[in-house]
Amino acid sequence: MTNQFSTASGRRLGVLLLAGALASWSVPAAAQAPAERLGDKDVKALVDTIDTSRDKFEGNLEGSFKGSMVKGPNGETKVAGALQDYQDSTKKLQGRFTPDYAAGPEVAKILQQATLIDAYMKSQPLTMKGRTEWERHVVDLNRLAAVYGTTFPLPAGATVQRANDKEPIAAAAGIASAGSRFKSDLDKAKSVPKPARDAAKKDTEVMVKQANTVKGRISDGKPATADVQLLGEHIAKLQAVMGAQQIPSTNWPMVQASFANLQKAFGLAK
Repeated sequence: MTNQFSTASGRRLGVLLLAGALASWSVPAAAQAPAERLGDKDVKALVDTIDTSRDKFEGNLEGSFKGSMVKGPNGETKVAGALQDYQDSTKKLQGRFTPDYAAGPEVAKILQQATLIDAYMKSQPLTMKGRTEWERHVVDLNRLAAVYGTTFPLPAGATVQRANDKEPIAAAAGIASAGSRFKSDLDKAKSVPKPARDAAKKDTEVMVKQANTVKGRISDGKPATADVQLLGEHIAKLQAVMGAQQIPSTNWPMVQASFANLQKAFGLAK
């Protein structure tokens, strides 16, 4: 009976020790997926949301506070004037953002103003009226900053920019066009064995099709980040062939240049 108990206890102890050892191993962190790029329509909706949440924040502040003066980095500031300037900026962004103009400078102005307001709000008691509405507004500001390739609060000297849909659409179209011409270059590359040429031509057709898929999804306002990443894999595969076979082509560099622009627009540039 004693021996049976000792054996069972020993097994349980062994299991516990093994579990503890496994738990102590460092597990590699999973690679973080890139944030999905927002299309122009979604950015426009976010811009409208920014103005709405700003208005709710201002509406919940005490009237006496709005009429007061506060100390800022450049001396005393009239609260009502600062709030009016901030409102003017969000309204201006609403009017300026279009498919043809990403309004980077206007967004930078909003993030700069909001960074100063945020510093002041963070220095006040949590019970201050308007604090909850400000924190909700900050959630929207974080999203806006991410869309323009930066963070909130806005770091000093940060670049605030975005490529609107027309740019990645043109880049995807450029890949498809140059890729089709590259396929013709492969026909002329007689120094490359026919089986290798035929395989490269098929891979090129797949790449061109994927480029057109990316173009279509951006045009339709659909998520396309994963599609751009897949397109990159097709291009990398063909690049390896180019290196191995020494295929002469003036069109392949155009594929690469257009893809670099596409990566930049999606925040995937390395």
